Amino acid sequence: MSEVKQELERIRNTRWTAGILRMAGKVMLYMVLSGFVSLIIAPALMLDSALLRIPLNLALLAGIVLLVYSDSGTRGQKEVAHSYTLARRQEKGAALSDEDIAACYHPMRGILAAALAAFPFFLAAIALAILAKPYVYTLQDLPTWLTAYLRREDIGSALRFYENLQGLQAADYLRLAVRLVIMPVSYMAGGFGDQAALLLDRLSPLLVLFIPGAYAYGYLRGPAIHRMVLKRNEEAKRLHKKKMARKKKRERQARARREPERLI
Repeated sequence: MSEVKQELERIRNTRWTAGILRMAGKVMLYMVLSGFVSLIIAPALMLDSALLRIPLNLALLAGIVLLVYSDSGTRGQKEVAHSYTLARRQEKGAALSDEDIAACYHPMRGILAAALAAFPFFLAAIALAILAKPYVYTLQDLPTWLTAYLRREDIGSALRFYENLQGLQAADYLRLAVRLVIMPVSYMAGGFGDQAALLLDRLSPLLVLFIPGAYAYGYLRGPAIHRMVLKRNEEAKRLHKKKMARKKKRERQARARREPERLI
């Protein structure tokens, strides 16, 4: 690497935090939208048959992860290309603005943005995993026709027990927030009983990292994607040259066939 590129690298490293909050907001938006998309198509995903429910939800989760990966990979590739462009401009003596330098690629930008987006959901998932308990069935309201029996001394006290319903606990509110961002996985666990639901709560700190992890990995793949793009461009240029060479050869052969024979 030339001294100019080394200097650009040094300057770029001082501004790698630029745009992190915007990127983190985008990752968080992906996490929330994945839950709402799952809710919209919930009737098609909440199937009794596990053979259908699990593949459909896996396909939905894979589609969301691939979308996030593709978006962050494209951003990383563009920032890598921008970095090389600035390096060439600086080698020619052009002045670089702070905005141009701040837009250069840096791997920590994608990692930190993903970490910031996942942080509140990860904390909620940790708390849920700690507070989660085996599921029990909650009591329901009494039918109206049993109201008259409440006045009987022999069974009235027992019936009033069913009216002591508990409201939502702290773990329930945490579960609502966490399940929103891991909705496809929640649908997959449905139908396997209370133990599966408890296991889902225990594993939720790992599950909430799917989308942020896909974003960070896609961004880190930016340099590799850029090399692939350059390789495809070179291949396209090579094929174009071969095509043009064949076209010129055919044109020369066609002209040779049309030219009259010279008389000696």
